Amino acid sequence: MPRLFVAVETPQEIRTAIARVIEGLKGSGAEVRWEEPEKLHITLKFLGNTEEERVPRIIAALEDVAQKVEPFDIQYASLGTFPPKGQPRVLWVGVRQGEQSLKMLAAAVETAMGELGFEPEERAFHPHVTIGRVKGGRNMHDLLRRMESITFESQPTHVTHISLVKSELRPSGSVYTTVRACPFHTGGTATQEGRRLSDTVR
Repeated sequence: MPRLFVAVETPQEIRTAIARVIEGLKGSGAEVRWEEPEKLHITLKFLGNTEEERVPRIIAALEDVAQKVEPFDIQYASLGTFPPKGQPRVLWVGVRQGEQSLKMLAAAVETAMGELGFEPEERAFHPHVTIGRVKGGRNMHDLLRRMESITFESQPTHVTHISLVKSELRPSGSVYTTVRACPFHTGGTATQEGRRLSDTVR
């Protein structure tokens, strides 16, 4: 039974830039499980363990959402933690330009997956790339100090599709595989519904 999620995959050049940030933060010696660069992404919807027979319908629903959206730009910027105060559990890189577009896209995916019986998310969507998960409190002060000292800002990048991704747990850790990339609408004449959704995510 595959473990699935829907994501905006991070371009290679952005992954490389974030990897340099991670290397700087590792110097703190904090107890963090850092994400590998090839796994960096923005999760739109976590589906969890899913029966194989449901996958075709999921793909069809995601392709339908994608064809109602036109490509848009986002910019990765700033570092933060969840929760924002107190002992951090998750470390992330955020999004500046395109944040509202991603929120509207996530809402469309949420609706489509809800129609297939997936439970709605309890927390509000906050577009981010998880870069590490805190495992203990050692050297946390130094880690947070380093995060505050880093100014991270990428060049704007073009988002052209959403992806259904499979996560497989192996002895060496989890491995992500793209099951299907669902391209956005480009060219031609969009439907009225498609134009409305595209207008909301630009």
